[in-house]
Amino acid sequence: MNNSSLYYKLIPFKGKSDNVLVFLHGFLETHQIWYHLPLSQLERPILLIDIPGFGKSALQDDNNPSIYYYALEVCNLISNLSITSYQVVGHSMGGYVGLEMLQIDERMEKLILLNSNFWTDSNQKKVDRTRVAEILIKSKELFINEAIPNLFIDKLKHLETIKTLVEEAKQGIGEWYAYASLAMRNRTDYSEYVAKNPHKIGIIQGEQDTLIPTEIMLEKIQDILPVHVVKASGHMSLFERPEEVITLLQHELN
Repeated sequence: MNNSSLYYKLIPFKGKSDNVLVFLHGFLETHQIWYHLPLSQLERPILLIDIPGFGKSALQDDNNPSIYYYALEVCNLISNLSITSYQVVGHSMGGYVGLEMLQIDERMEKLILLNSNFWTDSNQKKVDRTRVAEILIKSKELFINEAIPNLFIDKLKHLETIKTLVEEAKQGIGEWYAYASLAMRNRTDYSEYVAKNPHKIGIIQGEQDTLIPTEIMLEKIQDILPVHVVKASGHMSLFERPEEVITLLQHELN
């Protein structure tokens, strides 16, 4: 369905809940990643979105790459759909978009950071983001072939899933992916916001996530709010431990 500039799929719920749950995918992903979760168990309307430049959503921004642009586009879609209250689950980069949305949309009640974080990159990581953007423009498929398998702790166990994710990612445009890498490099630090608004944040963390190590998350969060650690999972907890992720989402969103 596409009644706006973004591709989305709205999955209705026949029960009493009017609070929509919005799912935002991560870097090199599309809304299709969420089909791996048993979403019906959440018992509420579900809105799946392709972030600009991913899946079936075009990138229409020529300005300095920013996560704010993504957030504004998603909020505009939510307005077009006449949604009055909602919560967000953001995987990796999707969590960064969700943090920006919390700043600009009072209708948003809570954000679940799934394999995501709320602080900015180190100086070296920013350099790496710039380098990734350059590689994506020159050798998109080479980067995708190397990057996606490394997000899983057991590549052989999830070989078919990895193949599917790789093929889906290759359908995208390298320049649009490069924009996303630079937007993540430029993102705002929301450590202070999280410290002041712990009731608006939930955290689900992969035990062996190499991109967001558990020890760093625990150090940054400083007991401000609980960190739900998913055992035997890396950066792709929703694929590696889907039932546990759903259980944690039910806990955080009730």
